[in-house]
Amino acid sequence: MIVKIENMDHNGRGIARIGEKVTFVPFALPEEVVEIRITKEKKKYNEAKLIKLLTPSKERITPICPYYNECGGCEIMHMDYKSQINFKKEKVKNIIDKYTNLKIEPEVFSSEHNLNYRNKITIHENNDKIGYMKKATNEIIEIDSCPLAMETINKYLKENKRKIKKELIIRTNEKGEIISSLQNNKMIIEINKLKFQIDINSFFQINNDICSKVFSYIENNINNCKTCLDLYSGVGTLSILASKKSKYVYSIESNPHSHANAIENLKINNIKNIKFMLGKVENEIKKINEPIDLIITDPPRSGMDKETIKIIKEITPKTLIYMSCDPMTLARDLNDLKEMYILEKIAIFDMFPNTKHIECVCVLNRR
Repeated sequence: MIVKIENMDHNGRGIARIGEKVTFVPFALPEEVVEIRITKEKKKYNEAKLIKLLTPSKERITPICPYYNECGGCEIMHMDYKSQINFKKEKVKNIIDKYTNLKIEPEVFSSEHNLNYRNKITIHENNDKIGYMKKATNEIIEIDSCPLAMETINKYLKENKRKIKKELIIRTNEKGEIISSLQNNKMIIEINKLKFQIDINSFFQINNDICSKVFSYIENNINNCKTCLDLYSGVGTLSILASKKSKYVYSIESNPHSHANAIENLKINNIKNIKFMLGKVENEIKKINEPIDLIITDPPRSGMDKETIKIIKEITPKTLIYMSCDPMTLARDLNDLKEMYILEKIAIFDMFPNTKHIECVCVLNRR
């Protein structure tokens, strides 16, 4: 079946119409004429496989990754980088507009590197197959290296590939030092002259260049305040950042590994004005009884729960800085907050080049 691709969905799939039915075609770009085969027929839409490219888009490039069509870890590597950025910008604008009726024009921060940027990967092993887990399956796609991973990670993978049993997590820093789940040790990552100790189980952003830009952007949008509250604080990165412009910072994290690293990071950076609290945000936040000027929140992909948003509205900080890796849950939460807060700024940061994912930072001020 031959179709013309009209647009792209938020997951990076091409959209064609067959009659009145939308058909999703992975790896296809707008304006392309392609031959497809329907793989799933649903009541309201179809899913299809791209069989042959008949008329290619000017935005199309040849993916550098030999596993691209099988792996599923990247969705838009067949698109040139400038077009990737435009796709992500329009995606965020459309989602925010659709679910909040807020018209926005995000500031855009591209990644210095769109390959070899990942400072962490997870490799799986099953029945002597070693590689990435194919998306939405239990199938392993065998790999020798990953074009998105930093070269020190790929080197370590090649040297230790046959030692992997079930799973191997590999992490590196700007100096090329390695930690992995084979060693279960710790390392220091330095961003914007701040040092952060992490272990293999701690959350930390996977693109050092974009992480640096995020830190600078957030710091530039913190005015001197008396008390800051940092939610979902991980190893304390944004808390430590905020401590430079705040008299005191409360910091809440539920992961014990990250919490332990955060305590160490206070000592490493010689900071005295942060209290780290271990527990769920919706529980620990209720233990703070003093006025809060600023709340910084960086929730998981699922966004903030209703109880946390309710408490934020009760605290009514003057400023709220919201960092999100999912525009859909961000839009949902912004919609809940917009009656009390004005969205002053939004910036997008390409933390994950060649994938559909994007990081957003919003600055909201109380009405």
